[in-house]
Amino acid sequence: MSEHENGIWQVSLTLDAAAVPAADTTFEEAGALSVASFEIEEGGAWTMTALFEGQPSVEGLSATLAQTLGATAPALSLAAVEDKDWIAETVRAFPPIPIGPFWVHGSHVGAPDESRMSLLIDAGIAFGSGEHATTEGCLLALARLGDEGKAPANVLDMGCGSGILAIAAVKLYGCAVLAVDIDEASVEFAREAAINNGCAANIVLQAGDGYAASQVARRAPFDLVMANILANPLIAMAGDLAGVLAPGGNTILSGLLVEQAPAVIAAHEAAGLTLVRQDDLRGWTALVMTRPA
Repeated sequence: MSEHENGIWQVSLTLDAAAVPAADTTFEEAGALSVASFEIEEGGAWTMTALFEGQPSVEGLSATLAQTLGATAPALSLAAVEDKDWIAETVRAFPPIPIGPFWVHGSHVGAPDESRMSLLIDAGIAFGSGEHATTEGCLLALARLGDEGKAPANVLDMGCGSGILAIAAVKLYGCAVLAVDIDEASVEFAREAAINNGCAANIVLQAGDGYAASQVARRAPFDLVMANILANPLIAMAGDLAGVLAPGGNTILSGLLVEQAPAVIAAHEAAGLTLVRQDDLRGWTALVMTRPA
């Protein structure tokens, strides 16, 4: 065994834009310490890097990627990287982000913008620290509901990740939120984030399999459902979402590229919802749809 085998390793690849969300999820579920992706050329290829503690199996990652993408996996390169505290480096590299009425920041930022609502989210294992366009789009759409007189009272955050959307909803509207994620580690991360933001009393967290999670049926119907996941799961769960959305209720859907929006919209229209707005941001999109009263 080499001296570095249990150190930090970087997996790198180049892939099409449409494959970025699924690849990101694959690496996170494989235990990556952090995942970063950057557009190389507009509307074209992206590069992605993932950091792992201990040498990962390139063959295993390739096989999982191929299964997730339904195609041959992009070529992966593996390299040992400098020995340092990469979690600490990630935290230090996470700058505060102003998004609409929110100031998204880590605990290393000592003086948040007092003109905005503080969302304290440290970089970590759960998706949703504010820097991704899908999270930003959801936060902007969430804030706009209040401007339009559609402030929610009973909210479902499906696939809650870090809990950032659930926390933002509570801070904006003082509402009750059920936050569900299939990943127990994400639920624990979100639970700690809710405590750190003073929102724990308003948020119920549950690890469960989507809309089959027991608390969903107990707390339905919801006047707002937020789902920042991926296009294919959104399409598959459109009927389940419509089934727990109150008449006149709204949903915010994201985690999808602009070119994936028509299929996601069509699936939810088939389930009885109507498109209110599509907001595109840096190649990604956030959809707001409603169930007619």
